[in-house]
Amino acid sequence: MNNVSYTYRLKLILAGVLIWEAIFWSLSGVVLFLIGYLDPSATGQQIGFKFPGQFWLLVFLLPILGVYFFNVYNLNRFADAAHPTVRKYILQPVSSFNSFLTFFFFRNAIVLLIFAMAQPVFGMKKVNGTMESLELVVCLDVSNSMNTKDISSDMSRLEIAKRALNELVNKLHGEKIGISVFAGGAFVQLPLTGDYAAAKMFISEIETNMVSSQGTNISEALIVSSDMFSEAKTTKGIILVTDGENHEANPNEILQKLKEKKIQLSILGIGTTQGGPVPIDPLRPELGNKTTATGRTVISRVNPDFIKTIASKAGGFATLSSDEFPDLSELLTQINQMKRAEVQDLEFDVQENRYQIPLFASLILWCLFLVWTKLPKQLKKVEQ
Repeated sequence: MNNVSYTYRLKLILAGVLIWEAIFWSLSGVVLFLIGYLDPSATGQQIGFKFPGQFWLLVFLLPILGVYFFNVYNLNRFADAAHPTVRKYILQPVSSFNSFLTFFFFRNAIVLLIFAMAQPVFGMKKVNGTMESLELVVCLDVSNSMNTKDISSDMSRLEIAKRALNELVNKLHGEKIGISVFAGGAFVQLPLTGDYAAAKMFISEIETNMVSSQGTNISEALIVSSDMFSEAKTTKGIILVTDGENHEANPNEILQKLKEKKIQLSILGIGTTQGGPVPIDPLRPELGNKTTATGRTVISRVNPDFIKTIASKAGGFATLSSDEFPDLSELLTQINQMKRAEVQDLEFDVQENRYQIPLFASLILWCLFLVWTKLPKQLKKVEQ
């Protein structure tokens, strides 16, 4: 009975906690150094953490320690102040070792759970997967009719179209984009690229004098655009930006080929049905507007029926805009809804996630904590 104690040996527990903290963090530092995490000069495979910010949660160890020692201190004060008879018949004997071990299990379970939340990764593994991809070619009308200022007195159709294309590029995420321009003929201005800054630079340089052969040859424009795509198994789409005037042959043949090749066609029509005069030279307004042989002013109007017809024949989508700031929501929705082709049988090297190790150790220690907090009470009942 002389060995029975109703108070904890606070200094001994404190020494044990400090010694364990020193051992734990020293061992952790050595292990992390050996596997390269703390060694900048290390080569080969190294451990890393996907979410290292989770380690900030370790600061909660300080209040946990504070609460633990505060409770032990208060229990000691109560036991010291109690009458010997009260201590004998009311209080239960305590063990400093049991108290330390209970805290040991709880503390390590929490720390290892935080390590698991940081998700350590080490080593590489091969996984099979798929990749989604989309190639877009913007086919822009640069015929003289695109100099018409029927939407705004300050901006031509071409300038508004370029503004819309810049907005479109800003909305892209990972798609490759190419640019072709056309009038009476067509040519590639920018091959397919993922460099959106370059795409916007090329868009800014587009003018109606880029194509010497004037007119609006939509057939050739679509042929040139369809030849720009790669051989990769990706979804392919053409965005045709035009006022809808077509001065060449009906593009039925190329529209059917686009449908057969599953190249999706989206058309953005620019202009108004009221139309406007076509300037002789957009840089020299004093020269006036184009006229017919009889002296009548040439009026250029958007052709919504033609735009909708060619989109329908290609199984595509058409939207019209007569606004200085074209609403691209429908066009962007159409792009997002394009069924991206999945490239199968790709093999990737990815880092192996090792969070299971600290998580499993944390669960074991938590179970030990729960068992250990019950075990002393059960033993006391047996002794009685």
